[in-house]
Amino acid sequence: MSASSGIRRRNVPSAADPETFPTSSALETLKRFDVYNKVHDDFVQKRQSGGAVTLVTAAILAMLLYCEVYEFFSVEILHSITVDTSIDRKLPISLDMTFPHLRCSEVSVDTVDSAGDTQVDAHGGLQMHNLDAAGKMSQGDPVAGPGDCWSCMEAADADHKCCNSCQELKNAYNDKGVPYFHILDSAMQCRSSIGCKIKGKVTVNKVSGNIHVALGKSVQRDGKLVHEFNIEDIGDGFNTSHYIDSITFGLQSPLVGTRKIAGAGSWMYHYYIKLVPTVYISRWGTTTYTNQYSVTDSARNVQVKEGELSGLPGVFLVYDFSPFLMKQTESVKPWSYVFTSICAIIGGAFSVATLVEMALSSVLGCL
Repeated sequence: MSASSGIRRRNVPSAADPETFPTSSALETLKRFDVYNKVHDDFVQKRQSGGAVTLVTAAILAMLLYCEVYEFFSVEILHSITVDTSIDRKLPISLDMTFPHLRCSEVSVDTVDSAGDTQVDAHGGLQMHNLDAAGKMSQGDPVAGPGDCWSCMEAADADHKCCNSCQELKNAYNDKGVPYFHILDSAMQCRSSIGCKIKGKVTVNKVSGNIHVALGKSVQRDGKLVHEFNIEDIGDGFNTSHYIDSITFGLQSPLVGTRKIAGAGSWMYHYYIKLVPTVYISRWGTTTYTNQYSVTDSARNVQVKEGELSGLPGVFLVYDFSPFLMKQTESVKPWSYVFTSICAIIGGAFSVATLVEMALSSVLGCL
């Protein structure tokens, strides 16, 4: 018998050869981990109650998702308080005030603080504009023409026959010892500039102090601030009526829109402003320094009788700082917050809806 007539071996794939495994065997193994049972469509029952529950669930789900997204984009402000150590910082104060019945030449703007620094007649960052009777910027007092002779009114005498400017009129009243403030609004020499608007910025030390707009020319003597004026000039009063369009200590304006109308006499107004230093840190990391505030005010007539004052007529802004620093920080939620919240809402909504639908189906099935 030849060798070819022996027993032949079948060509059986080797178990050790990986290429012999079906390519789908690994995917078939995944079925063991499937915890989501599948129901054939032929065994699925749909009811009207289930449809109603689905619509209600969808509406509630949409509302909850909207609220959650809105909450995610909202910014929360975190507050904390520490001791303020930035005493060496300067404080810019912006002023915008109007005195409808005081000429700019009759007042001065000064600052005084507890550190001993004084700014006399602070015009560096401030501008003073004369106003006419309508409250508009004045073009200046009228100029007398050649040969004109304007009346000196109550001060007219042999030495003062013509007063062709407002200053000449006031000088004539002073020489005669007659108060002149009551005629500034009506005298043709002065009525084109009867008010004053003060606008601009002053920079002060971050310590307690005051800014005041008061009667007279301010000078410094022996380290003290003195206002010089003739008491006889205000025998008929000194009108400190004023409008505060804005006074800003940082970003906020504590007295915006304040209107004070003075009565007869000479009035002194005090505004006591308590400032709380505040630092605001935005979500982007930018830092802004400002001040929160509280304000109280008082007013009194300091002209106790003609020729005698118990105080200096004017407007005084007295400010003081709290020793604490308020820190306000913007806080936003991370993206993981909205993702986990949405998943919790969807999962919870469908779980509750399933229980409601099962209960509703059971009740309807018993009817």
